Parts: sequence; C-alpha cells; structure tokens
Amino acid sequence: MLNIISKCINVVIIMCGIICEICYSSSVTPKVYNDRTILQRIKNRGPDCFNTSEINSDGGIRIIFCGAVLWMQGQELTPQPVESDVGILLYNGDIFDESWNESVSDTMTIMKKIAPKTETSAKEHIIAQLKLLKGPFSIIYYDKLTQDLYFTRDRIGRNSLLFHKMDNYIAISNVLDRRYNCVEVPATHIYCLNINTNKVTLHSWASNETENYLIEDLYETFQKQQNIPDEDFKVASETPRELWIEDDLIEFLRATSKNNDGHMKMMETLLSHPTIIITVRRLTELLQKSVKIRLKRQPNKCKNCLISRENSCSHCTIGILFSGGLDCTILAYLAHRYVSEEQSIDLINVAFKKDSMASYDVPDRLTGRQSFEELKTLCPTRKWNFIEVNVPKEELEEFQMKTIADLVFPRKTILDESLGSALWFASRGQVEDSTSSCRVLLLGSGADELFGGYKRHYNAFKRHSWPGLSEELLLDWKRISFRNLARDNRVICDHGRQPRMPYLDEEFTDYVLNLKPWLKCFPSDDFGPGIGDKLMLRLVAFNLGLRNVVTLPKRALQFGSRIANKKEKGSDLSSRFLNT
Repeated sequence: MLNIISKCINVVIIMCGIICEICYSSSVTPKVYNDRTILQRIKNRGPDCFNTSEINSDGGIRIIFCGAVLWMQGQELTPQPVESDVGILLYNGDIFDESWNESVSDTMTIMKKIAPKTETSAKEHIIAQLKLLKGPFSIIYYDKLTQDLYFTRDRIGRNSLLFHKMDNYIAISNVLDRRYNCVEVPATHIYCLNINTNKVTLHSWASNETENYLIEDLYETFQKQQNIPDEDFKVASETPRELWIEDDLIEFLRATSKNNDGHMKMMETLLSHPTIIITVRRLTELLQKSVKIRLKRQPNKCKNCLISRENSCSHCTIGILFSGGLDCTILAYLAHRYVSEEQSIDLINVAFKKDSMASYDVPDRLTGRQSFEELKTLCPTRKWNFIEVNVPKEELEEFQMKTIADLVFPRKTILDESLGSALWFASRGQVEDSTSSCRVLLLGSGADELFGGYKRHYNAFKRHSWPGLSEELLLDWKRISFRNLARDNRVICDHGRQPRMPYLDEEFTDYVLNLKPWLKCFPSDDFGPGIGDKLMLRLVAFNLGLRNVVTLPKRALQFGSRIANKKEKGSDLSSRFLNT
C-alpha cells in the first residue's frame, strides 16, 4: 500500500532542477528537502513552478521527489514531478528528436513512452525507451508497480546528477554542495534501484551488459570512476597499429602544408580535394541541423517576458559564450541563420583582472572584438550585442567562496575552480546594472575533443604518428563525460539559463567519430602555429565565409580570460576544498 502526498508552490525565477530523497527509516529526516540553500540552488536552475510529491511505503520507506522547471519545449509549461497511476518522473534536459511532436512538452512525451504496460516486462520496456532518448538530460523515474527507482544521465554526460549516501538515506540531485559527501553519477549506465531489496542493476548504455551491486557498494564504485587518473584511463585504438595504411589524402595534406602561398590560398587548395570538400559539406550540414533544432526548440521569449507573461517578445533570447575563437564564432554565424532578425544575439565575453595594475584587455577580449567585427561585416542586418563581462579580483574571490565552489563540487582542483568560475561569471552575463535577457546559451563544448584541439593531440602524433593520435582522440571521447560537462552544467544553470552544445549532438558526433584522424586534424608544424589543430573545423569556417577566425590558435579559457595563475598547477587541490 502506497501513500501519495503532493503539493505545488508557484514561484518566480527557478530552473530545471530535480531531487529525489529516500529515507529508509521513519527516524531519518529528509536533509536536502529541508535544506534551504540546496532548494534555492535547485530553484535557480529555472522559472515557473516548484513541485513536490511524496511516497510512504508499508515498510517505513519514505521517498520525496522535488522538481523545479525551466519551460523550454511545448506550448505550455509542464509542472514536475509528473505522476501517473504507474510511475513518477523527474526530468531535467532537452530531447532533440525531430520525430516528436514539438507542440507537446518533452516531459510529457517521455512519461508516456516509458510508462510500463505490464509489471512483468516493466524493466525491459523502461530501459529500452530510455536508450532511445536523444539529447542532454538527467532522469529519475519511479515505477510504482515494481518499486524500482531508475536514474541516469544521457550517454554523453551533458547534464549533472549527483549521488549522496548516508546510513538509511540516499539523495540524488542535480546539485548539492561541499557539506554533502557526494559524487557524480557516471554517464556509463542506467541505474535501477529496488527500494525494498537495496539491490542496484547497472544497464550499460553501450551494450546489453548488466552489473549488480548492493546500494552500500554503489557510492564507492561511483567515486572510483570519478577519480580515475588520466594515465589510468587508457583505451585501445579500434584499428590495430599494423593495419594503419596511409592513403593518398595524407600526402596531399602534407604537400599542401608546405606550400608558402599563404593561409587563405592553402585553405582554397585543401577544399579542392574531393574527399575534403565532401567531408566539410557534411560536417556543415550536420552542424547547421544541430544549431537549428537547439534554437527552434524554445518558447522564443526572453527571461523577463516569460516572467511577466508577455504574449510576444522581440528581445534577445539567444546568447553565445564568446571568446572570439573558432568554435564559438562558427556557432554565432550559424545562429544568425535561425534567429528572427528582429531579435539581437548576445556575444558574452568574460575577462578577469587579478591585480590593480592589470587590464581587462586579455587575449580573449581582443579576439572577441576581432571576431565581433567580422560577424558584423558578414551579417550586417543582425544586431550583435558584444557584452564585456569584467570581473575584479575581489568579486571573483567573494563568489568563489560563497557560491562557485559549491557548484563545482565534487570537482575540487584549481583547474575545476578556474573554469567553473569563468563559466559562472560569463553565463551570468552581467555588466554593472544590466544583465543579458537570453534564456538559451550556446557553447562550443566538445569541439576540441572531437577535432584534436589540445596540445596532447599534437604530442601524441609526434610520439606515435596516426595510431597514437587516433588513440588519444578516442581516449578524450571515452572520458568526456567524466571530466567537465557535469560541472559546467551546474555552474551555468545557476543563472536560470539553458546551456546547449551543438558540437555534442549525437548525429554530429557519430559522424565525426567515424572519420579518419587526418580528416579531423593534421598536427604538422608546416601549416603554421595551431593551424593543423581542428583543421577540418577551420575548413568548415572558411567554406562558410569566415576568414580572420580561421587562423586563430587554440587558447584555453582559463588563460584566454586570464583567470588562471600560471604559477599554480591546475591538477592541485584548491584551498577551498581542503576540508572536504
């Protein structure tokens, strides 16, 4: 016999955030549900409605579901948790499936699809339906018939989901803080916890394999995966080294790199090769498709008009985290094609000043202005807002201590804190008393991993040629969900904005992952500094009509924005996490 208790509280300025708490004893008090700080962080993730539902079983087990909603799809907002006779759903994310009816919220569509028809086939049905979902998400679903609790992140790991366990108590949430001994839920499996037996079945995203654990052992398993050192996270190339045969295209690329006619002429020559131009056109087609659906699937209202319930809105609804580099400038140019011309697009550029003598004219500010000018030239009918976010040392340290460290957690390194801080201030989009009104933020996440944008890719090629580069690229992809995506989701969503990452679209990534490494990058010094990095993406930009950005070298966010202290080692523990 189950007791259902529900209540709804209408609030303003919340965001997609979900919490599930399980208390295995009547003497255990729900911690997160009674924690105002955590609830406010969940509410910071979106607007409109905060709901809770509660289940009490005969065995004294109490389950609390909390959902805060940012309305992004469908003609009307769908409050969460969504409840039926057979289950309860908490869902945070975006489903980008063109076969779905876009007039119906993705939350309601998911609920309809995963609801089991019979108790005997419930688990197989739910797992199969979850594996069909396309897009970034975190999901918690409770099956009332079998008393199984399912929780997972999408297979790429683009959304955050944290797991916290104490005696007789479990919390699963998008965000917690340093007071909770929590870990990130690995995006490798769909997890099915039976609340009566405390047994957990892990269903692999990549295969039909399963693993079984007791709930007491699950936390330790998660923690081990979260803390795998890079040197231990090795994968074998799917192509044996002895079978690597260099084709004629490699010689063409090598010969072109030695041509001294200049970068623009070199790009034209590369695009004259049939294989290269076919690849560039297909990449462009898939990326355009990814950008389009991520811009069209939204209510097309800015944050302010949604709050005031205005019927129409011509304000900015789309922003781009904009360093002026290759990845984000391509996204900005493509976004222009799919955003109404009456709306402006925000280009948000962040810079830090670590001492009074420093300037906000950091490297990313300079390239940002340069690419901003090129966009204005190429798209003269568009109003571009170049937003210069300047962060002094005092403000940085204040918010790192009271907010950012908690959002970054359970990530603890200096690099995590630096990148999390840069993204938090950039996504806030605040300049003095003015704040960006955009609801959707486009990010270039994933481009470096897919197209060989890091120094380690260059080094791998120098050490072991194409097999070494191929293994390094595959390694980067295998561990992408373990590194920074969940952390970035937590810090960006704290401002009630929805991050969307076109380079991490499933169809786009599937195509890129099947390309030979020399059709992603070509780490040759003959191309000039950094040109061989992400070479195919540079050719996409050139073929679109961009010019200045095509030759800009890759620059890490922490150095381009000048938030990093070069005297510190990024992998060291930040002082704000020494006691956690």
